[in-house]
Amino acid sequence: MAAKHRKLLALLPLLALPACFQLREPEPAAAASEWIQPTQIDILLANFTTAVQHVNVANYERTFSGPDYRFVPDPTSAGSSPALFANWSVPDETTYFSSLRRRTPATANNTLTLSGRRDQLYTTDSAEVSALYQLRITQTDTAFHAGLLQGNIRLLLRRRNNEWRIVAWRDQRTSPALCWTDLKKYFSSH
Repeated sequence: MAAKHRKLLALLPLLALPACFQLREPEPAAAASEWIQPTQIDILLANFTTAVQHVNVANYERTFSGPDYRFVPDPTSAGSSPALFANWSVPDETTYFSSLRRRTPATANNTLTLSGRRDQLYTTDSAEVSALYQLRITQTDTAFHAGLLQGNIRLLLRRRNNEWRIVAWRDQRTSPALCWTDLKKYFSSH
C-alpha cells in the first residue's frame, strides 16, 4: 500500500502541470493561410495589402516592426491632433485597425491599390518603398463619410532574420480627398 501512495504522490506534480501553460484560442485558418513569410519586399507588401483588404488585425500587426516603428502623418490631416501622432507605434496601429475592424461588415470588400511604386535599396537589409495609394473602404460608422482615401505612402523597410518589416510609414495627402491619416485619426478615437 505504501508503494501505491508513493506513486500517487509522485504523480501529483504532474496534475498541476497544465496550470503552467496558458491556453489561447487558435488563429482562424483563413487568417493563417493569408500570411506568407516576408522574405522579399514584394511578399511583405502583398501581406500588407491583403491584411488591409480583409481587415485582418493579426496579419496587419505582423507587417510592422516592434518598438522602433513610427508613423508620420500628413500634416494637414493631423491638424489639431499632432499629439495623437507624436509617439504613434505598433500598438496604436493595432488599436485603430481593430476599431475599424469592429465597424467593417463581414461582407465588405475593401481594396488597396498601390501605383507608381518606386523602391530604393539603401543596404541589403534596408529599403524605402514609395507609391500612390487608393484605399476604398466599407464601414458602418456613419460619422466617417469617406469611402475613398488617397495619398502617397512611403514605407521604410528593414530585414531582420530574413524577414522584411515596416519600421516607418509617412503619409502624404495628394488631393482634396481624405488620406490614410484621416482614417487613423478617426478610428483611433472612436
